[in-house]
This record gives sequence, structure tokens and C-alpha cells, in this order.
Amino acid sequence: MDQSTQTRGSVRRSLAWTYGTHLVVFAVSFASAVIVSRLLTPRELGVFGVGMAVAAMLGAISQFGLANYLIRDHELSRQTIAVGFTVNALVGLAAGGLLLLLGTAGQAVFSDPAIARTLRVLALVPVIGIFEFLPATLLIRDRRFGQTSLVQLGKAMVNAITVIGFAQAGWGYLSPAIAAVAGAAFGAVAFNMVGFRHISFRLSLRGGWTLAVFAVHMMSAGGVSILAPRLAELVVAQMLGLGALGLYTRASGLAAMIWEGAYGLSTRVIYIQMAAELRERGTLKQTFLHATRLLIGIMWPAMAGLAVISGPVVHLLYGPQWAGAALPLSALMIGQVIAIGFAMNWELCVLTGRTGWQARIEIARALLGLAGFALGALVSLPVAAMGRIVDVLLGYVVYRPRMGEMAGASAAEVRGAYAGGLWLTVAAIAPAAGVMALAGWAPEVPLARIAVAIVAGAGLWATALRALRHPLFDELAAVLGKKPGHAHG
Repeated sequence: MDQSTQTRGSVRRSLAWTYGTHLVVFAVSFASAVIVSRLLTPRELGVFGVGMAVAAMLGAISQFGLANYLIRDHELSRQTIAVGFTVNALVGLAAGGLLLLLGTAGQAVFSDPAIARTLRVLALVPVIGIFEFLPATLLIRDRRFGQTSLVQLGKAMVNAITVIGFAQAGWGYLSPAIAAVAGAAFGAVAFNMVGFRHISFRLSLRGGWTLAVFAVHMMSAGGVSILAPRLAELVVAQMLGLGALGLYTRASGLAAMIWEGAYGLSTRVIYIQMAAELRERGTLKQTFLHATRLLIGIMWPAMAGLAVISGPVVHLLYGPQWAGAALPLSALMIGQVIAIGFAMNWELCVLTGRTGWQARIEIARALLGLAGFALGALVSLPVAAMGRIVDVLLGYVVYRPRMGEMAGASAAEVRGAYAGGLWLTVAAIAPAAGVMALAGWAPEVPLARIAVAIVAGAGLWATALRALRHPLFDELAAVLGKKPGHAHG
């Protein structure tokens, strides 16, 4: 068996495990979001949105990439593990302390005292996360995706049960915050039970200079990517009100859930495989090209399809009071379609040592994207959401030409990895676009018509996969245990 076949098999098994479990996680999280939307008002979710925005902004300073440093290290020593745990603990305690301080003195900072109370609850999350860090990270390094996926499923179920239970009991805006704490606690306990051999509380900062340099670059790149959208949420709250923020966070939450499931979760697996390929063979090319073909074939059709039917989706799932989230959702999904055009740029930059360059690009993207969002907020919430497209367009222009160089692939090979994606997307969304156009793009399209359009689109997508001889067809056939219809080089 050649190296290319081994790479494809490893990626296939990892993605199958990860996606299989995540389908259940997505279903649990999605059902929870729908139920909570019926129990809480846009304003109540807006209050929680401000609390989460502040918590995530503080969390941005902790995006040191410590986990990725431990994962990519060729010869991981006990000293490096101790330094990683120590730095993570210090950052977690600092973030929790700042949240508690804001929650205590928040009455003078925030106009609504409910926000301060939310922050006091959320202060527990980064502190609890200290104890999850090492077992979770080292299990991923060992490629124990089955175990880590099951723990993530447990966290999702605990979060869902908690938020629904507390919302029904009348806890209102505090319900999601309490659920976040419960999920974090479950994750810490479960990861320590599953990865008990990785438990270590040894503290040390000796010899951590290399990690510190890597940390600064990761804070600039990864931290900024989290900071920018959270700042945007605070802009919405300030300029358009807590109710508008509730609508926006419902749209952005669904978009993030899909992005995390279809891209973020996949690239965690792909990153591990790329790091292993780099350690063992000194190349990134095979994993990058193969994974890109799979991601494009799945994500473009799914995201473009949701952009088309966002109106009926919001109306049917969340109810009429959330209708204002439909257009922002469409804009965010269009942005994600563009973002897939430079997929895995972060992973490539980390593995090829270009984090300094990436940090400068991410800062520029964040500033321009936030400016576009704020200008849009002067008009309306949908226009503000469309302003988020500014930063993904900049990312495409800057990253796309460098992808092949970083992966060690030619421009023609990279173009080939994207081949067929556009036709698959057109085939998948054509029925839904037709149904929406005939209905005048009204959100009240009957569920039966939307369901038929989705099934028809899936059928056309599968037919196009086979007709185009797309590698995803053979991958799906292999996962289902059927003989592939075509051979690919």
C-alpha cells in the first residue's frame, strides 16, 4: 500500500468517526437551540450574547495555540507538557478573575445589571477548563478521536439538558450561562477519566521561550479571529439594542454550529494527520489536497443551500419572532462559502512556521471586517451582517495564492482540488432556489416543499458526484462499505 493510499485511509477513518459522532452532537445542539428559542426572547438571548462576547474577548488572549504546540511537537517531553499546563493554568485563572471582576463591578460598566450577573456565572468556565487541557490535548495528539468525540457528545447533551431545564424553570437569560458551566464541568471530569494517564499537575516555566514565541504569534492570529466577531456583537448591542443582538446571535450561532461541524471539526482531524505526515514524511501535500477535495464537495453545497432557504428555516424552526435573523444568516453563510476558498490556511501557517506573517494578516482582516460591520450597523442588521463579508474577501485575496506554496503543491494541483465544487453546488441548490423563487422568497414556504427540494438537491448532488468522478464519491462508497464506482489517482 503506497503512502497516498495510507493517507486517504487514515483521513477517511478519522473523519468517519468524527463526523458520525458529530452528527449526533449537531442534532442535540440544534434541537436545544430550537427549544430554547421558543422559551427565551431575543432580548434574553441578547443579554447572554453580551456576556459571551465579553467572555470570548478575554478568552482571545488565551488563544496561545498551546494545544497545537503540544500536538505538533516532534519529541514531546515532560518539561514541555509541564510548561504548557502552567501557562494554560495562568491564563485560565486570569480570564476567570477578570470575568468575576467585571461581574462584580459590572453595574458601572454595563447598562443592564443582567449582563453583570451573567459574567459572574461564566467566570467559572475558564477555571474549570484548566483541568481539561492536558488530557484532551494529548488524547487528540494520540489520535484517539473516538474517545474525544464521545466526550464532546456528552458535553453537548449535558449543556442541552441543563439549558432547557433551567429555561423551563424560569431562569431566563442565566440558563445558557449555567449550561456552559455544567458542560465545562462534565468535560473536565470525562476527559480526566478517559485520559487518566495524561493527568499531570506539574508546574514549570523553565525552558518555555520557544513556546512563548509560538504563543505570541498564535495569540495575534487565533485570538484576533475570535476577538473580531465578538466586538461585532458588542457593536450590535450598542447601536441596535439587545433585541437585535439576540437576533444576530441566533443567526451567527447557527452559522457557527455549521462551520464548526463541517469545517472546524474536520480540520482538527486533518491538522493531526497533516502534523503526522510532516513528522513522518516531511510533506503536507497528500493530506492537504485530498482533504480539500472532500471539504469543498460537502461544504459549498450545504452552506449555499442554507443561504437560499434561510427564511423558511428560521420561520419554521424558531418562530415568527425570530424572522429578523433570516437575512443575517444568509449573509453569514455566503461569507462561509467564500472562506472555504482559502480553507486550512491556519493549519498550513502553523505547520510551516509562518504564524508571524499570518498574525499580521489576521489583524488587518479583523480591523477591516469590523469597520465594514460597524458601517453596516448604521443602516440595519442585515447590512451589518453583509459587512462581515469584507474580511473573508480579504482573506481569500491574501491566502489563496499562497496555499499551494505552503502545502508543497503546484497551482494546478490546488486548482484541481477545487474542481467540480461549483457544479456540485449548483446541482444541490437548484431545487431549493426554484422553490424559493416561485414563492417570491417568502419565509412562509410550507415545510413539505422545502423537504422535497432538499431531498431532490441531495439526489442531484449525489448524481453529480458520480458523473464528475469526484473523489468524494469513492470516499462515501468506502465509508458505506460499497465498492467504488471509479478509480482515482
